[in-house]
Amino acid sequence: VAHASAMHAAAAVGARVLTALAAGLSRGPLARMAEEALGAPPPVFGDLPLGDATSAALRGVGITRPTPIQQAAMMRLFRGEHAVIHSATGSGKTLAYLLPLLQRLHTSRPGQLVVVVPSRELALQTAAAVEWAWPHHGTQRAFLLTNTSAPPAELAEAMRVAACPVVVATPRPLLGAVRHLAGTDRLHSRRALRASGGELAAFAARLRAVVLDEADALLLSRQLALAGPPKKMRAGRAAWRDPAKAGLPSGKGQGGPRQGGRGGGEEGEGYFERAELFTLPVPRAVQALMSARANAGAEPQGGRRGRGRPRPKRAPPLQLVACSATVSQRLTGEMGRLLSLPDADQLPLLTEANAAAPAKRKVGQRGRGAVGVPPAISHSWVPVPAGGSKGAAAAAVLRALAPKAALYFVRDDEPIGPPLEALRAEGLDARALHEALGLQGGAAGGGGAAGGAGGG
Repeated sequence: VAHASAMHAAAAVGARVLTALAAGLSRGPLARMAEEALGAPPPVFGDLPLGDATSAALRGVGITRPTPIQQAAMMRLFRGEHAVIHSATGSGKTLAYLLPLLQRLHTSRPGQLVVVVPSRELALQTAAAVEWAWPHHGTQRAFLLTNTSAPPAELAEAMRVAACPVVVATPRPLLGAVRHLAGTDRLHSRRALRASGGELAAFAARLRAVVLDEADALLLSRQLALAGPPKKMRAGRAAWRDPAKAGLPSGKGQGGPRQGGRGGGEEGEGYFERAELFTLPVPRAVQALMSARANAGAEPQGGRRGRGRPRPKRAPPLQLVACSATVSQRLTGEMGRLLSLPDADQLPLLTEANAAAPAKRKVGQRGRGAVGVPPAISHSWVPVPAGGSKGAAAAAVLRALAPKAALYFVRDDEPIGPPLEALRAEGLDARALHEALGLQGGAAGGGGAAGGAGGG
């Protein structure tokens, strides 16, 4: 037993001796022993500490410093904050959220991070980025939940067997898997989720973060983008007693004297359930995950804790991150509704300048962060008369530009077959993107980092 001051002095002397040995001997076993005793400083990327495998992967492709949006976002996400990343296309948003979140995960625990993207093609790209940035002894790091043709039970079982730390999902398969794990379709009701006894609570308890990549395509429908969310239904004590007086269906609504009602059963007899706030697949699935996580460690249903029993430990809140090049007030409003924030402006908006948007945007800038189109991208438009062929017009443009490769986009509600045939009729070598990536219609497998996946 020694005095603390003497122990500190001895430790300081020992550290100086080892430092001198390591500096004086460039080779030999003694120098290696000194380095091991002192420990090499961990690699960093900007301010973010990285694992050796991730650091080596970045150096292997010549990435030595973060982009402005990565520098602005990484440490805040590493600390577990909710955030919206608003930056231009090609600015590095994917690594801005992947690098800090992957460093927080355990290398072998399944289902710690869910990344939701709007299409299976982007899911393949994101899963490949996870495999590249976070290798671990040749094991699969990302599971693709993108198969729309497989039953939800089959998808959930494949996800369980793969046991990957990261799940990359598209909207409909994610919602199907969440419904199956929950054991109920009433994903908006915490009471229903708690009573169903499904596996969703265990899945949500392991989960640490959810990322919505291209969040505007995941959270906003045309109706929401134009008109905003429906107004909140306000119901007081009279509506709790008689929902019909407030214009609400019996047993449905939001508010009342107490969430979940008083006494009574699941519906009727005084039970007044909150209304379902979301209709799109991704918000419904995320709301269910957050509710199931909030239920973890909650009080057992039907009474107080016994005397002397410790209060159950609640899981920390689920981190929610959204990123897009087009962030509007509607989008941040939907994020605020998901997080039950009284004011959506409380949600950090991370831009390249990490500052608030200017009072007046310049021409070509858009969104809350006044994000412009990258200088390498130019816009043009070609008028097509009524009854004219858009395929012929596109073929003429492609012949004039003579690119090595081109992407031809069609509307979401338009099948790709007719435009594809129109381009081929003009003599162009046109293929569907899912075929070029090795995917097959809607029947490809639902797992694997490089394997096929069904439509999203």
